[in-house]
Parts: sequence; structure tokens; C-alpha cells
Amino acid sequence: MKKELQTSKSVLDEGIDRTLRLTIPIPNPDTVTPKDVIRYRVLVAQAWIERDIEQSFLPEDISDFAAIGEYCDHNMYLVDEALHGSKVGSFYEWGWEVQKVCDHFNVVADALSAWLGSGRKGSAADYIDIEASFS
Repeated sequence: MKKELQTSKSVLDEGIDRTLRLTIPIPNPDTVTPKDVIRYRVLVAQAWIERDIEQSFLPEDISDFAAIGEYCDHNMYLVDEALHGSKVGSFYEWGWEVQKVCDHFNVVADALSAWLGSGRKGSAADYIDIEASFS
């Protein structure tokens, strides 16, 4: 999986600290909607990816979310084990069938790919296209 030996660890190896350091407001788990979670998950993944680029775990010129898979399990940017048991941590907590979960994860991954493909311009949340994915 790893393309080359990394000189640093990924933020994904840091457990709950990776979430606690973020200043992204966590949506209320009691009232959160799938759209809220998509936006939150995109912002969290963006923060983690940016940190891994800054720490030289990921290359500066990575331009596609799937390409991160050459360095680590890129799907781990889409879930937050520190929020285990919360609908905000993962769509797996919604009690949906696997395909519906995958559809929502794909919206997050597509936004991250578009953001990376743009050279990381703006916020990855600006690239969310929920309507196209669920219409």
C-alpha cells in the first residue's frame, strides 16, 4: 500500500487527538442530518489531509483522493473512530444498508477529489455535490 517509506506518521495514527485538535464544530448528534454529516466529514478529512501533507506523510502534489491509497488506507479519512457510536463519526451509525452508506461516503470522496484536483483551492466543502449524487 505505501508507495515509499514515510518520514512521519499520518494523523490517522494519532487516535482521539486528531479530532480534539480540530476547531470544526461537531454537529449535534441528536439533530444531525446526512447533509450535515457529509459537510462535517469533508471538512475533517480536508484538515487531516492538509496535516499529512504539511508533515510530508503525503506528497504536496497529490491530486486525487484515490491516489492517497498508495500511501495509506485513504478511506480512514472518511470516518472518525474517536466519535464511535455517533452518527457524526460515520454513516455506518445510521443503520443503513451498505449501498446507501457507500453512496454517502462517495459524495465525501468526490468532494475531496475535486478539491485536491483543484490544487487545494478553497474549502473541500465548496466541492460537495449532494444533489447530483442523490437525484
